[in-house]
Amino acid sequence: MIMRIEVSQDFTRYPGPRYREHGDFSGEQFREEVLKKALRSAIDANSVLVVVLDDVAGYGSSFLEEAFGGLIRHGFSKHDLDNHLQIVANTDRFKHHERRAKAYIDEAASLVMH
Repeated sequence: MIMRIEVSQDFTRYPGPRYREHGDFSGEQFREEVLKKALRSAIDANSVLVVVLDDVAGYGSSFLEEAFGGLIRHGFSKHDLDNHLQIVANTDRFKHHERRAKAYIDEAASLVMH
């Protein structure tokens, strides 16, 4: 069974900064309140969590890095993310955000390995 999070519907249309103390709808808040629980459920069910990035006002790099790169720093393995998380953008406007989110996971994983 594929699980799905649409940021615009399940979190906000207006993603904010990196940390909660810097403003509402932060990457930290998204990771802690939405993403981690859903991802843990997908892993436990040997399923896939699809996160759809479309239909928001935009993303700051700090939001994406904290939300997705932060998964590695908060106990998820690169293996688990590769097998149980799909980050997708269905429109061209958000494709670069999809690439950046995936790159932040790779960067965080490379730092953990060293």
